[in-house]
Amino acid sequence: MPRTLMAAAVAGLLFLPAPEADAQVHRTALHDYRLVSVAEGLIHPWSMAFLPGGDMLVTERPGRLRIIRDGELLEDPVPGVPEVLFEGQGGLLDVVPHPDFANNRLIYMSFSKPVGGGQATTAVVRGTFENDRFTMTDEVFEAVSEGRPGHYGSRLAFDPDGYLFITVGDRQIAPAGGPAELAAHPAQDVTNHHGTLNRIHDDGTVPADNPLVGESGAMAEIWSYGHRNSQGLAIHPETGQPWLTEHGPQGGDEVNVPEPGANYGWPVIGYGVNYRSGAIIHHATHEEGMEQPVHIW
Repeated sequence: MPRTLMAAAVAGLLFLPAPEADAQVHRTALHDYRLVSVAEGLIHPWSMAFLPGGDMLVTERPGRLRIIRDGELLEDPVPGVPEVLFEGQGGLLDVVPHPDFANNRLIYMSFSKPVGGGQATTAVVRGTFENDRFTMTDEVFEAVSEGRPGHYGSRLAFDPDGYLFITVGDRQIAPAGGPAELAAHPAQDVTNHHGTLNRIHDDGTVPADNPLVGESGAMAEIWSYGHRNSQGLAIHPETGQPWLTEHGPQGGDEVNVPEPGANYGWPVIGYGVNYRSGAIIHHATHEEGMEQPVHIW
């Protein structure tokens, strides 16, 4: 079903021009904001990125990259995007421009990459975006992960030093059993990418100072682990640190500021319960060697 892309900003700070009659004013305990329709006709939009000239790129999960220019959705999708497995929560997911896009024209896209047998994994490609066309140059990341067609993570963010951070979810591998069984969950195993935040150079190589470099069997891209499904990722404008939101179980959503090599506990510790059934997942909220979130809701 078509979706409408909306842009929201705190009242008085709305930079998208629109007639007052088109704006919906929403009032909350902390701020008022206006919601303005920017474009219509998108199918399952998942991410958007602004380019220096003012164009907006929008991913559609079925596998299309769209351009919004001067407030209008261009009719034709961008050619050249990679093949995706559009099933469950999979598809074409995040898109970000390179920090030096104005000169190198590079953009990065994450997606659920088909790997055979009906399986897919989180992957990231880069390529040039010129003349409204994407030309892939190389794949910079492919997660070692498999499971159900969901919890791909897939958020991308560049920090001020040019490192690319990538989230990978736990692939909906259900946590079950006692403490020992929970500790054996793939999100607690650094020999795969399940439930991780990863850091790479812009060309896909691994920084020498990544926390697990040199650890036998560990995925060298890992920055932190023990995450469920991080679907929000941003770099703090003053500290340069990554901040992420964790799509947790019911009542267990989190905000974390991942430290290098740190374990954020999923599914051993946490505060949520299973959706619908309310069944208990965790046997504790704290555990030695596991980090606490900045905020829970």
